[in-house]
Amino acid sequence: MKRDLQAVERDIMEAEVARNGWEEKSWDLDTMIGHKFEELEALSIKCNQALRSILASSMAKLEELISLQQQPVENAAKIDAKRNRVAALQSNCDEVEARVNYLKKETQNYTSRCASEGKKLVEDVEIETHNVDVVEREVADVLEV
Repeated sequence: MKRDLQAVERDIMEAEVARNGWEEKSWDLDTMIGHKFEELEALSIKCNQALRSILASSMAKLEELISLQQQPVENAAKIDAKRNRVAALQSNCDEVEARVNYLKKETQNYTSRCASEGKKLVEDVEIETHNVDVVEREVADVLEV
């Protein structure tokens, strides 16, 4: 009887240690997600600044193209080169935007997975707590008898 009670107490202590470990992991994940979110925000700001800069540059290049079109035919090669550069910049902008969208989606997926894991951990702890309560009641009933 005493061994059973000690085994139950040991199981309770192990469950508490495990729960504390999961709580620490949960806090660590929360902190890591916060840092990743801040990194994504900073990346988003940099991307927006780069896009604005590229857009301003593209607009300047477009005005320059109009001016070049009014010049003699020998400048046609320069005009084509400028157009290609604008297209490359636009392609680069599209790639950056696609990457930002991908990172946002991955962050949302990761956050969702972490939330699901957290809920599962909470449910597991609640089940374990319920099981411990049942065992404690059974031990109390046995001790009363």
